[in-house]
Amino acid sequence: MSLFGVAMKIPKIKHAHLLVTGTITLVLMLSVLVQWYPLQLLEYKSYDLRARLRAKKPVAPIVVVAIDDASIERLGRWPWPRGYMAELTAQIASYDPALIGTNILYTEADKNSGLEEIKALRESVVKLGGSPAVLEAISQSEKKLDNDALLAASLASTNKVLLPLFFTLGEQAGNPDPNLPEYLKKAAKEQASPAGLQQAREVAAPIPAFADKALSLGHINILPDSDGTVRRESLVVYYRGRLFPSFALQSALTYLRIAPKDLQISGGRLSAGRLSVPVDPRGQMLISYNGGFGSFPTYSFFDVASGSVKPEVFKGKIVLIGPVATGIAGFAVTPFQSTYPGIEVMATVIENLLNNNLISRPDWARWAELGVMLLFGLFLALAMPRLKAGLSAAIAAGLLLIWNGVAVWLFAGQGVWLGMVGPTLLMAIGYTALVSMRYRMTEQRNELVESDSIETNKMLGLSFQGQGLLDLAFEKFRKCPIEDDTIKDLLYNLALDFERKRMFNKSGAVYEHILTAGDYKDIKERIATMKVAGETMIFGNSGRREGTIIAGPGGTVTAPTIGRYEIQKELGRGAMGVVYLGKDPKINRLVAIKTVRFEEVDPDLLDDTKKRFFREAEAAGTINHPNIVTIYDVGEEEDLAYVAMELLDGSDLTPYIKKEKLLPVKDLLKIIGSVAEGLAFAHEKGIIHRDIKPANIMLLKDGTVKIADFGIARITTSSATQTGTVLGTPSYMSPEQVAGQKVDGRSDLFSLGASMYELLCGQKPFSGESIAALMYAIANKPPVLITQIDPNIPQCCAYIAHRLITKDLTKRYQNAREVVEHVKMCLAKLNS
Repeated sequence: MSLFGVAMKIPKIKHAHLLVTGTITLVLMLSVLVQWYPLQLLEYKSYDLRARLRAKKPVAPIVVVAIDDASIERLGRWPWPRGYMAELTAQIASYDPALIGTNILYTEADKNSGLEEIKALRESVVKLGGSPAVLEAISQSEKKLDNDALLAASLASTNKVLLPLFFTLGEQAGNPDPNLPEYLKKAAKEQASPAGLQQAREVAAPIPAFADKALSLGHINILPDSDGTVRRESLVVYYRGRLFPSFALQSALTYLRIAPKDLQISGGRLSAGRLSVPVDPRGQMLISYNGGFGSFPTYSFFDVASGSVKPEVFKGKIVLIGPVATGIAGFAVTPFQSTYPGIEVMATVIENLLNNNLISRPDWARWAELGVMLLFGLFLALAMPRLKAGLSAAIAAGLLLIWNGVAVWLFAGQGVWLGMVGPTLLMAIGYTALVSMRYRMTEQRNELVESDSIETNKMLGLSFQGQGLLDLAFEKFRKCPIEDDTIKDLLYNLALDFERKRMFNKSGAVYEHILTAGDYKDIKERIATMKVAGETMIFGNSGRREGTIIAGPGGTVTAPTIGRYEIQKELGRGAMGVVYLGKDPKINRLVAIKTVRFEEVDPDLLDDTKKRFFREAEAAGTINHPNIVTIYDVGEEEDLAYVAMELLDGSDLTPYIKKEKLLPVKDLLKIIGSVAEGLAFAHEKGIIHRDIKPANIMLLKDGTVKIADFGIARITTSSATQTGTVLGTPSYMSPEQVAGQKVDGRSDLFSLGASMYELLCGQKPFSGESIAALMYAIANKPPVLITQIDPNIPQCCAYIAHRLITKDLTKRYQNAREVVEHVKMCLAKLNS
């Protein structure tokens, strides 16, 4: 039993609410204190929303040179020869930048088979006594092919380039090794112990030929939070007795002419020169993002190399060179973007450091949050029970607004991060629990104080019965003593009224209620009759296919109705209901009436399912197109809903999926074109079918093509599935439907393509031994080329079918109008 239930079972305890609010407050405060992951995840989402309020266009001396898709397209596949980087570095250095940085890590010497051959050739020529001119020519070729030498020379001549390091993080075993290369020593600061900072076991550095010539080095390790989002920068990493700055910090230090040895970490801050940065115990700072990719001036590598960018752009700036192209760039998830290039993360951190655009999480922040939670808990426990509902709600809302407003203002304006989720959840959960307790206590008190008299219930029951509100009448009669023959007679007449309205299950329930007080009149016979009627009536769960009328318990024959329509006979049945031939007596028009049962829908979802059904059916009713079945009316009667629609004289395409009965290709193309016309019209109105298949494409005797079941496909597919059972077949589902994703008109086009494929060759494009295997094939396996099944199928038909069933949404037809045009072109080609 829940704590709430315990409190409600002991009403003698006047302060049961203290137990509830005290427990909620304690549990949530402990969750905040230990940083329980679900709460922390919500807090991160709150952080990300507030981060957007801080964003502003950065003003910083930073330029990004992007190795983008356009550059790769022009300069060739990645990786490029290192000579390209040597040339660009020298070119940018000539523009007088403050410094140049790249996050491309060269940990191995360049393997150049051509260079090795040239060296071998030179040795052979020397042995053979070749002429000096030949040796000089070979030496010049060797220099041109030695990309490492070219880059090393460029680094040495510019003396402005920062190169990256990458650490394998983890606690270091053993004593620090003093014999570090000189290029590592000059890039770091000596420190005796890690003092809780991030440690590393190994380092991946550029080859010595590059590292010796670089201006300095900085690590490029990125550590995301527990939810995978990068919100922090590890400013320093402790390795072998030294503190190594991050690439961004090293860039800022170099720009400000501060040496790494000046770094100091104490009191929750990292300082060096005029820099003073709030950090956590592991030396991490919070990153204040300025927006998505492109926040900083960004130029293509190729454009810079070709001289298309003015030199003034780079003068006095920090120039960062790094990949942003798909497949080669290291992308990070940020509060703004899920694919944010690593080079721009570094640019953002540099901007934060130079502009003092910092976010801090002060030591007192958590204690402030816990204090506010305690205050909220005291309000819920002591003040709220003494206040009126309206006043307590206003105060609770005011407290939440004040705290969250302060938290948002401090974050957006002052860069101070205070948690919002803990206090907000405490107030919301505690307030809801106390209001529920107050409501239930009031209800219990009212039940004890108020008791309806027998006469009052009888009069109310008769009044409701007279108004046709039979359910409410039964509810009132049930409160009367069933042993009274007068009450039995009232109930018996009520059951007869239920019979007249064909509510046989409810009629039987009334008879069974009478039977609890003993036999009365003919109720046993009537109970048996009601059970048979409920099972065999044409609106029941197992109605006979040939049934066209209902025989009442008394033997009278009654023409059944649904809404205002008179039912004449059954036309067919499907997974969710039955289709009847009906007649509208007002205008003497024959219609098809499709019923949809809701018995199998989860009771918790019933109201939403019904609302969605009527909303979509009514929307479909607004469609007026020659290739879409017209919907005249929708309504609800008891446990079923119905749609009255145009009566069609024809059949669906199901007979034509068999290989021996395939339609002529030209006729099929015309049908597909007509269906696409109808889908285009519906999609443009924002209506998706979701169940296009041969059974829902009607071919009338006059040759007209109609799409059926618009407006109810979503209900019949989403609510007619029980545990372990799938009603219907998913053979025509799109990969989006199989994955449970939100669909648009392209999903209908996929289903149309699957239907076209089958109607062309008599074989479904996807198959499987089970529903799961079929869905896996739809989502992952390519279909067999239709021309392999039947080589006689025209290429233009095969192209349309296969493009329609393309799994990649971007490569599929984007709208039905495109399909119509391609079908027309194919028909024209076949007729020529």
